[in-house]
Amino acid sequence: MSTRRSFLVRCTVGALALVLAPAVQAASGARAQLDRFLAEVKSFHAAFEQKLYDEYGEPLETAQGQVDIARPGRFNWSYESPYRQRLVSDGKTLWVYDADLEQVTINDVDLGKVDSPGRLLGDEVDVDRSFTVADLPAKDGVEWLKLTPKSADQQFNEIELGLRDGTVVAMRLKDNLGQTTEITFTGIDRNAPVDPKAFSFEPPAGIDVIRGTGS
Repeated sequence: MSTRRSFLVRCTVGALALVLAPAVQAASGARAQLDRFLAEVKSFHAAFEQKLYDEYGEPLETAQGQVDIARPGRFNWSYESPYRQRLVSDGKTLWVYDADLEQVTINDVDLGKVDSPGRLLGDEVDVDRSFTVADLPAKDGVEWLKLTPKSADQQFNEIELGLRDGTVVAMRLKDNLGQTTEITFTGIDRNAPVDPKAFSFEPPAGIDVIRGTGS
């Protein structure tokens, strides 16, 4: 898997971790919208566009696809262009399938580190305990929150969430190398029924299967 593809995978899992995190205490503005989203939305379908920028703000890559999410901890994140790739999790196992490379990597979902984005896939994480949460200026009808990890040992320095009408519509993830990933959701369908089979993966015959530590 290329370095850029690997980076986009890490950013995607981090983003999904936040979307799947449990509800937290009530507040006003963007925070109230986040609380509403976490309390009301049990499943989520959308198209997405994901853009990666370097430390100077220059674009590196743009990808598009579809995503299905269901709490707790299940997702099917499918890249359609510029390459075909799927990230699938049933909450316990994570499959990363690269159709172009004809390989799948299988790992256990890591719930061991409390402050990591992956840990937020669990059911017992308090966002306020792991992040400092602050309001950002609204723009084009979207209200924004900034989440700064309280632990220094994180791959993201900042995570920004854009909310409108009680739904997460955008994310910006700023990593510790200065790169930024922007994700925009469109065609959002809240609480859409999702076939449970969407959150499991059976490797096609003939592809390479790579098992990570603990899987």
